Amino acid sequence: MEKVHAGIIGLGRAGQMHLKNLMTIPEIVIEQVADVFIENVSEHLNDIGITNQTRDYHDILNNPKVDTVFIFTSTNTHEEIVTAAAKAGKNIFCEKPLSMNQVEEASLNVLREVKKAGVKLQIGFNRRMDPQFRNVYEGVRNGKIGTPQIVKVTSRDPDLLPHDLIQRIGGLLFDFTMHDFDMARYMMNSNISEVYAKGGTLIDPTLKDIDDIDTLALVLQFENGTYGLIDNSRRAVYGYDQRVEVFGSEGMLKAENVSNSTVELYNNKNEELQKPLPIFKERYREAYTAEMKAFVRSILKDEPLVAEGRDVIMAQRAAVAAKKSLETGLPQKVDTSYPLE
Repeated sequence: MEKVHAGIIGLGRAGQMHLKNLMTIPEIVIEQVADVFIENVSEHLNDIGITNQTRDYHDILNNPKVDTVFIFTSTNTHEEIVTAAAKAGKNIFCEKPLSMNQVEEASLNVLREVKKAGVKLQIGFNRRMDPQFRNVYEGVRNGKIGTPQIVKVTSRDPDLLPHDLIQRIGGLLFDFTMHDFDMARYMMNSNISEVYAKGGTLIDPTLKDIDDIDTLALVLQFENGTYGLIDNSRRAVYGYDQRVEVFGSEGMLKAENVSNSTVELYNNKNEELQKPLPIFKERYREAYTAEMKAFVRSILKDEPLVAEGRDVIMAQRAAVAAKKSLETGLPQKVDTSYPLE
């Protein structure tokens, strides 16, 4: 069996989850791991048999045994590490987005380095591989609802994040809503061409201190003339609320929340349903593993990447436009061209 020889960069809350998933994939050999606070996880890593540990990710890039790197660091480091990995000739998986900077040229320069190096880069838009959403996507592509006209995406977290974490990962738009921009574009098979945003701090007014919001409503227009609606909240008291709906000329497809049970109770007093799964690690467990397996196939069998440079640029542009719309109160156009064909 051919193998991917991997280096893991970043072992925070997301990185440890991804590491656990990667260890279930037989085609992956984990050669080395890196984290700036490696001492915090060193004992656990030794327990699971990963002894080649370092604080400096450059050690992984200089390791001749490593042909592929998985980057799970905070967003503010992605451009630097992806650029260095490309120059080192490594295939790259990187969590989304490439940047939370409102100037996209830096991200385009990263993608230029990737293209120049001839390596593969997959972006972590894992929701494309969620079984529920994938069924909706395939149904839309197969014409089950005729011509798609409107997509609706609901994405609500179970609770607030610490301010210092928010600042490292990009705030609501560049962290949270980034997935929703990509999902809307993915479902409609068209680039977002205009964004109109309304948002504020209905839950935690102190978020204003770090220039962030907790509640957001978006209207999108796509390049093909169709429309999208996105609503976000940082606190849904009933669990992790994740839903997608696509309406078309001949019907509708939708994916509802996932819970631990499909049992529903109805009687003459009320109805009782299970709450949605409480956190992203559980809700998207299958999707996280599926995106890694797809990336491995793209390396070993040259299959198409699940999400690549173009996809992250389009999502980042939509986030920038949404931020400008929040600031101006006006709809904002989104550039749909891509200069790196």
